[in-house]
Amino acid sequence: MITFFQPPTPPSNANLSPFCTKLDMILQLSGLEFERELQMDPREGPKQKVPFIKDGGEPLGDTQFIEAHLKTKYNVDLLAHLSPREQAMGRMIMGTVEEQLYFILVYTRWQIDANWPIMENIFFGHMPEGIRQEVSTGARKMIQSALIGQGIGRHSPDEAYTLGKRIINDLNALLGDTDYFLSDRPTSIDASVYGCLINLVQNPVQTPLADHIKGHNNLAAFLDRLSAEYFKNATRALAKAA
Repeated sequence: MITFFQPPTPPSNANLSPFCTKLDMILQLSGLEFERELQMDPREGPKQKVPFIKDGGEPLGDTQFIEAHLKTKYNVDLLAHLSPREQAMGRMIMGTVEEQLYFILVYTRWQIDANWPIMENIFFGHMPEGIRQEVSTGARKMIQSALIGQGIGRHSPDEAYTLGKRIINDLNALLGDTDYFLSDRPTSIDASVYGCLINLVQNPVQTPLADHIKGHNNLAAFLDRLSAEYFKNATRALAKAA
């Protein structure tokens, strides 16, 4: 059986990690038997990040490689029914979400000083008081350095929000009046988009991006549709869009 390692899930959230949310949905879509196991320390994973899985052997990290493993070992290919062009477009969507919009989400949690006390308590509040400050400060500096290297950390909050809104607008245009991206049924593309958007909507810190997503009824309905099917604990994005 596949064991899926992830951090604790808040009661009303799918998961605070977009990639854990994505992988959880992919595993549900696969129809394979799997179990979830809590992992508080990302350094235990092969990439020193969560999520990761164990499937009868060495641990495997990164959702892209995990999805490739499911295809190779179990012949599970959630994009198989799409044309080569649609598959390419889907990978471009996932790339934009996971390499751009994701880092804007991280920026809202780790970069903005006013938001940090909230996130520090969520991420490190379980640690003994004697070491909490040292560990959290070191982790924040590491993440902020990564954000500068990625590029988004060099921008002001307003500039970061502008870039985020543009991506959200593009996702809105691509989804249009359909239920799912590029398909008549959910795929890993939807899992990727859902994982990031639901985290922006349910972000423990308030940002303009949540309301911007809610302002697109099709995106809000998309989130509510997938929440109802795969993450029943997740708070609805926008009731009027249901």
